[in-house]
Amino acid sequence: MKKKILSLLCLVMVWAMPATVKAEAETETKPEVTVYGNLRYSFNYVDEDGAGSIDGFRGTDNVSRFGIKGSYGNDDVKAFVHLQVGAPSDWDGGGDGFNQRFFFGGFSGSFGKVTYGRMTNAYKFPGYALDPFYDLSRINSGGVFSGGGASYGLSPATNGFTDNSLQYFTPNISGFKLVGGIAIDDSNDDEIGYLAGGSYSSGGFTLGGVYAENSDGKTNYPGINAGGGAMRAYATYKSEDWKAGVSYENIDTSGMDNVSYLYVTGTAMMEKTDLSLSLGYVDDGAAEGFGITGGAFYNVLDNAQVYAMASYADLESDNAPYVVSVGAIYNFSFTAK
Repeated sequence: MKKKILSLLCLVMVWAMPATVKAEAETETKPEVTVYGNLRYSFNYVDEDGAGSIDGFRGTDNVSRFGIKGSYGNDDVKAFVHLQVGAPSDWDGGGDGFNQRFFFGGFSGSFGKVTYGRMTNAYKFPGYALDPFYDLSRINSGGVFSGGGASYGLSPATNGFTDNSLQYFTPNISGFKLVGGIAIDDSNDDEIGYLAGGSYSSGGFTLGGVYAENSDGKTNYPGINAGGGAMRAYATYKSEDWKAGVSYENIDTSGMDNVSYLYVTGTAMMEKTDLSLSLGYVDDGAAEGFGITGGAFYNVLDNAQVYAMASYADLESDNAPYVVSVGAIYNFSFTAK
């Protein structure tokens, strides 16, 4: 099956090549390589109940990472590749300097965009994009403390990366975009999961939906039960001064069917400070309950922030975990053209 996918990508390249040759005669072809890093660390006070819980002070690396991405082409046809690794700096790292995150490549142009590899899938991405506390220290999608992944109110399918994933995005057609994809589990048989969705954007407003389904007995898309499916509907709005979003999911999770997740968030963007607030609701399972997270982010430099935040969940299991966190984020990048 992998050979079939790679053959498909070769066909796309052959199809795009004549357009590339023509475009090179009309516009300059530009190679570009960017090396970047995102360093994130926080000091936290955590209060949890139950087995395996955390109680007290904890320093946490919030998924620090390094990456390299490159492209070659022009506005008509461009080939690209993107590799990212985690670089944990404390007990989370297990002694490893780097760990696996994603690696994918593809082509983009007037025909849209096609990608293949290990990547953030199109079901996960809308939730990841609207969560201002993603990969920070707070109550996570499972209702416990975590220094990475999605916040409470988003499902476990808003975490992880998808292996052997092929996705195609249409070009923007009067504000509409469609996406379709497959993911292959080749551990035994070449079992295929699939996803499909679309969105409409106008001004600063976006409305969209996406559905993903795993093959029988396989978890092609992480966080969704083997043989099960997940549906996400979402809406976002962004202006110069504020942004807001909402995500609703109905999903088959491990051991549970038809769990609903609701996540609502808003951010006020001032000159140097962002104030963010998120509310989450889960209607069944171990994480059933209601949660709230709030934080203030101050831009010390264009590429550096310090922040303070707090997160709390009132769970039906009589647990009420909370986290108070202060931390810093530093970004750097270098681009060679």
